[in-house]
This record gives sequence, structure tokens and C-alpha cells, in this order.
Amino acid sequence: MARFSLYLVCGLVLGAVIVNAISQDPGYLLLTWGDWQVETSVWLALSALILSLLLLWLVLRALRTTLRVPRALRRWLGLRSARGAQRRADKGFAAFFEGHWDVAEKALKKGGISDEQTLLHPLYAALAALRRGELARALTLLEQAETEGSAPVSLIVLVRAECHLKAGATDAAERVLEQLPASDRKTPRAKVLRAELAYLQRDWQPLIELLPDVRRAGTAPDEQINVWERESWTGLLAEADDASSTAVSVWKRAPDTLKSPGQSLWPLLLDILQQDEQTDALQKVLQERLQQYCEPVTLDAVNCLPDRQLVKMKKAVQRWRDEDSEGRCHAALARIARIEGDAEAEAGLWAEAHARHPTASHAAGWAHCLRNQGKESEASALEAEALAALR
Repeated sequence: MARFSLYLVCGLVLGAVIVNAISQDPGYLLLTWGDWQVETSVWLALSALILSLLLLWLVLRALRTTLRVPRALRRWLGLRSARGAQRRADKGFAAFFEGHWDVAEKALKKGGISDEQTLLHPLYAALAALRRGELARALTLLEQAETEGSAPVSLIVLVRAECHLKAGATDAAERVLEQLPASDRKTPRAKVLRAELAYLQRDWQPLIELLPDVRRAGTAPDEQINVWERESWTGLLAEADDASSTAVSVWKRAPDTLKSPGQSLWPLLLDILQQDEQTDALQKVLQERLQQYCEPVTLDAVNCLPDRQLVKMKKAVQRWRDEDSEGRCHAALARIARIEGDAEAEAGLWAEAHARHPTASHAAGWAHCLRNQGKESEASALEAEALAALR
């Protein structure tokens, strides 16, 4: 309020000064133009000039506002067009994730002008065509996107490689992936495609090297990764069947999940070592295995060892006697007792093995032990039992 009062006083003072100046000396202004002649005071001419400038400014502003109307209309229509393009894109992406490939492809192809499309439009349109089984169409869409420059080349290469992999064209997929720069080959999507390519080509070592990154990135289902991992290590171990040292090295590098009981990797290693007749290597891996697990296949391999290696397995086998439900540990210990010349311990172990699981092999082993002790009748009865079990 005080400021307004100050402005009012200053205005009144200024107005009084101007009025006083006008009254004392109004001035004289003469304008001539041809036959026209205008006489007026300076102050009136100055007021007319200011009024004219004000009117000119108002006219220019009105014209500018009028000219802006079409531009604003175009902007509004463009906004409506962008909203429609966005709705079509949302519909296409939603249909893609729902599995409606035909709807997705049609919606993503209706992107309108290039300014209304994102780099995902041509890529997902090609993927939708691929899901429908139209490989040629998918490749055509990718070629068109590459020609128009509507998507990055690296992404087009990845989608094209996926198309070839779905069609089983591993050579074409390999050539396409080789076009990627070194930096793009390290992306999670590129790694999972390279892993799938290595799996289809049975190239186990590169696949094994890629699997940790693929699992960590989550770019493939765990079930698929587990299949790749199991088959890659099995294949790599099978390729080492001509050298026991290589097979053992592969076994030691394998993940612990593939070494647990019930997996195929351990029986395959035993089969390789037995065929290679590397009894020392076999005895060593059996000792290491019995530190953690005791399986029938392991005890069967122990029983196949020569006497010299079998005796060295005594301590490793004894730790599983209390958990020996099938009598295999007792049978192996009975054979060791025979090698050591302890007939009494051998007979007791065979008896215990037969009591835990009365199989033909246990009966035959016990019968052989009894015959060596001169107990022919008992041995004959056990042999008859073994023959009856075999029938």
C-alpha cells in the first residue's frame, strides 16, 4: 500500500510537470507533403505518434495470433497421430507377449511415418513373423529395416541370427554373428545366441565358457541352461575317452551339481577309465569319490580292481559299512580279507553281505569261502540258492 501511494504521488508530480511544460511552451510542428500541410503542437504530435505505435503493436499481435492458429492445429493433429501410433505400438507389443503373432505383426507394421516408430517396431514385427513360422518374411522385414536404417545394425544382426537358429541353419547363424563387433558380442543377448549355436554345433568348450554368463544374465530358462550344461560336460567327457588323464581333468572341472549321485557323468568316467585299463587312475578317483558318496556303481568298480589296488581301498570302503543296505561294502571287504589271507573275517563279511541282501553274487562268494574252509555241504546249499536266484 505504501509503495502504491509512492507511485501515485510520483505520477501526480510528473503529470503536473508535463502539464506545466505544455502550458508554458506548447511548441510548433509543421508537416508538408505536396499540397498537404499540417500544423500542430509538438506535444500533440508526440501523443499521436505514441498512439499510432500502440495501435500498430496491437494489429501486429492480432495478426500473429491469427497466423498461429494453423500451426497449433497441426500440432494438435500431430499429437493425436502420435497417440494413435503409441496405442498401436502398445497393442502390438502386448499381442507379442501374449503369443498372438499375427496381431502383433499387423499392429507393429502400422506405425505410420518413420518419426512415429521406435527401433523396436521392425525388430518385433520380424520376430512375430518368425514365431508364425514365416522365416523368409522375417528376413525380408529385417532387410527392409536395415535398408531404411530404422533400427541399429547390431540389433538387426541379433534378430537375424535368431531366425537362422530357429530354422536350424547353424552355418548361416555363425556367419551372421561374426558380423558383430567385439563389444556387441559380449551383450547378454549375443551370448545366449552364441551358446545356442555352440549347442547345435556340438561345440562343447565354447558352450561351457558361455554358460556362467548366460545363467547369471537370466536370458535363457534355467531348464534349458541345465540341459546345455549337462550335455556339454557329458559330450566333452565322452570326447576324452582316448586319454584317461584328460577324462579325469574334465571330471574335476565339472560343476558339483553334475557330480552328485544319479547323474550320468560319474558312470561315464568310470567306464572310460575301465576301458582304458588305467587301474591306478581308477583307484585314485574311487578313493576320492568314496570320501563323499557311496553308490552301487562305485562299489562295482571297486570290485573290478586288481588285488593290489583293491587292498588300498579298504579304509575308504570301511567308512560306509553302517550304511551298507545292499551288502556291497561287505562284499568288497570280504574280497580284501581273502587277499589278506584272513579267512575268518572273509566268511563273516560274506555272511553279513548275504544277510543284508541275499543275491546270487553274495551267495556264490560265501559258498566259495566255505568250500575253501572244507564246508562242502553248506557251500553246495548256497550254490544251489545262487542258481535258483539266477533262474
